[in-house]
Amino acid sequence: MDRLIQGFKYQGKMVNERALQQLIHQAELPWPHCDLLCPLPVHWLRRWQRGFDQGERLANLLGQQWQRPVVQALTRYRPTPHQQGLTRSQRQRNLRQAFRCRARIQGRHILLIDDVMTTGSTAREASRVLLDAGAASVQVWCLARTL
Repeated sequence: MDRLIQGFKYQGKMVNERALQQLIHQAELPWPHCDLLCPLPVHWLRRWQRGFDQGERLANLLGQQWQRPVVQALTRYRPTPHQQGLTRSQRQRNLRQAFRCRARIQGRHILLIDDVMTTGSTAREASRVLLDAGAASVQVWCLARTL
């Protein structure tokens, strides 16, 4: 799984995306009351460097599978260094004011989609921004969790 995700995310191996798609095809909607899916975005510069946003692609696949709309409710306002190798406190500091909400989400139940969760700092900060913007609730779904 680690190689599949890293090859897709960092090396642009789109064949890995097809393999991941086969794996997630078995995943059931974990939270049936969600109104919409929201990908955890990368900054536009990172998207430009990679050529795509892996979270957005993952959310679109899941949106089709679970028949839920995908809304780009968040934008990564501030570029942040890679989280890999940072401690929990460094990650939290790194993400402060990194996200902004750009959609009307008042009263909506949101399923935040991410590829990999390590400490949960990114998901926590993105969830805080969505809740501050009026979301009724935020749940997080990730493809993989680091031990």
